[in-house]
Amino acid sequence: MQCKDVQSKFIPFIDDELNYKELKEFLEHIRQCKNCYEEYDFYYTMITGMRYLESDNNKTELKIDSGQQLNEAERYLLQYKILQGEKILLLVAICIGLIMLL
Repeated sequence: MQCKDVQSKFIPFIDDELNYKELKEFLEHIRQCKNCYEEYDFYYTMITGMRYLESDNNKTELKIDSGQQLNEAERYLLQYKILQGEKILLLVAICIGLIMLL
């Protein structure tokens, strides 16, 4: 993924709107590219701050910091991979069970 592609995904990332593939590519790039990480951090701070000020401050909490959101996204990807692996194992177990019944 190129820097311009990553930069176009800052807001969708902040809003949790990236699919698995986009999220994986986004995180891989942002962890390797210092410029994109710094720009993302700036955008994150500016966008979440503006949204907080526009909201009813009594009902809305200020979101976590930019680095924490990246870490949570990485945890999500790991959990997604584990879930996919569990689905495959379940399918294999079902197939073996069906073969044994025949």
